[in-house]
Amino acid sequence: MFSRIPRVFVSASIALLFLVFCTTLYLYDDVPAYHASGDAQVPTSKTEEHWDQPGQDGASQDAKGDVASVATDIDPAIPSTASASISLSTDGSNKPLATSQEYVEKPEQGVEPEKGLNHSPGQSTAPRPSGTDCPADVQFLRRAATEQELTDRVRYTRSCIEPVFSAEVDRDEVVNISEPIFKGATELDLLDCWDIQLPRCSPVKLTVPTPYPKEDYAHLIFGIATSYERLNDSMPAFAHWLSGTGSKLVASVTDIEEKTRTEMGSLQDEFQAAGIDAVMVKPLNPEFKTSENHFGVLKDMVEHSGPETQWFAFLDDDTFFPNLKPLSDALAKLDHTKDAYVGTLSEDFSAIRNWGYMAFGGAGAYLSAPLAVKLAEKVFECIKDSSLAEGDIIIRECVYTRSKAKLTIMPGLYQQDIQGDASGFFEAGLRPINLHHWKSWFEAPVIAMAKAADFCGDCFLQRWRFGSDTVLSNGYSIATYRDGLETVDLGTLEGTFDKFDGDFDFSIGPLRKPYSKKRKRSYKLLDAEITQRGDLRQLYVWKGNETLGELDEVVEMIWRK
Repeated sequence: MFSRIPRVFVSASIALLFLVFCTTLYLYDDVPAYHASGDAQVPTSKTEEHWDQPGQDGASQDAKGDVASVATDIDPAIPSTASASISLSTDGSNKPLATSQEYVEKPEQGVEPEKGLNHSPGQSTAPRPSGTDCPADVQFLRRAATEQELTDRVRYTRSCIEPVFSAEVDRDEVVNISEPIFKGATELDLLDCWDIQLPRCSPVKLTVPTPYPKEDYAHLIFGIATSYERLNDSMPAFAHWLSGTGSKLVASVTDIEEKTRTEMGSLQDEFQAAGIDAVMVKPLNPEFKTSENHFGVLKDMVEHSGPETQWFAFLDDDTFFPNLKPLSDALAKLDHTKDAYVGTLSEDFSAIRNWGYMAFGGAGAYLSAPLAVKLAEKVFECIKDSSLAEGDIIIRECVYTRSKAKLTIMPGLYQQDIQGDASGFFEAGLRPINLHHWKSWFEAPVIAMAKAADFCGDCFLQRWRFGSDTVLSNGYSIATYRDGLETVDLGTLEGTFDKFDGDFDFSIGPLRKPYSKKRKRSYKLLDAEITQRGDLRQLYVWKGNETLGELDEVVEMIWRK
């Protein structure tokens, strides 16, 4: 028995020495590289050091703690070459190896690196890009496309315009431009726009009127009667043509008694912040209808006017002016020191048969200062004696029974008593001083449309022919005709709206029959903006049929300042 003891000790010693040797090798292998700064940290585990190796599957990683859970969140769409180049450096930080430098500088297309997950800059789980990921030239397109719900992929054409400003422009002429407006079309993926390459375009010279000068219109005061909600909804439209003009808006808020002082104060602040000089007043009589307040607001308008006020305008809350200069210029041709009652009729003769010969309120009724002051003293009397409790009729009867003034028709004002498709009106080359019914009887993005007036004044709705089959109506549409322009009478208005009969001939006729969608394709204005450098960008869109797999088609026109 004693002879066997040394052998046992020898075996145990050998086993112990082998264990010590293996342990030493393991510990030595886990020591981090030496750093002169002395701030190196030892990785907490071997698993953490190699969490991104492709050989590890999700099941084994889930059992290894928080680091593994981060690894499983990596976007599987990231190329394997990218994920293989990422590992923990020997100082314990998540730094890409030198071989992945190119990938770090150019992240995956259209994907913004997600913050807070210790991912490398090239990795992301974000499913869609934010607008700032797109090139600057695409951000306006993408923002408008998102707001207007275009298809994710669009067929895109870019047209660049070099405007030639001139005071001598024949607005009735439809100038021929030999080259087509549709060229260099491409498909764009608006969800993955990081590296979009927009087609280049050579600027086309178009002669346009000179921009409207910035003027003061303190001689004009406007009055409306409407509800709190409608007034609030109309604020952006009012801001377009009233902001910073010096004109005053007096609003009789018909339900003001139902609103708190805080609500009214907040609304007043919004108008003030938008640069609108607005006064909000109570109706003269709480029992007055909105139509009666339409005339009753005159008393408040006179009280808030000054010696500079020349014209008092009654408007509907959806009356819109692309710019105040054409209105001011038209009124300047009349004598504001004498009694004057100015406006226009409805384009629909049946409306005149029903309501009579008067200034229709959507186009506006305009009183010279002497007449306005005279009638303001008769407001209650005129409302009481009127044959009908309708604002336009009250104004007409008060003018005719309390003065010798008669209606003066002002060319360029439009009531726009048209319903349905109003494209025939906007594509006829007209020069409207105002627009009306644009959010009720028909729909038109008037604020975006009027950006053309901001850019080149009377070029709003100016027309040009492009190639042999296309007409641009600036600020409204680009229309292409399948059979060409040879048979299109651009001198007459296309009767696109619902009512097509002789009742419109006296005002905007003669009318030509509308084209079917197979014979005419219209790209309608979707959005527009004036850039910081003064360029005008417009987006014209033809909506495809998604059920048929058709892409929306976009034409971007860039008018370079």
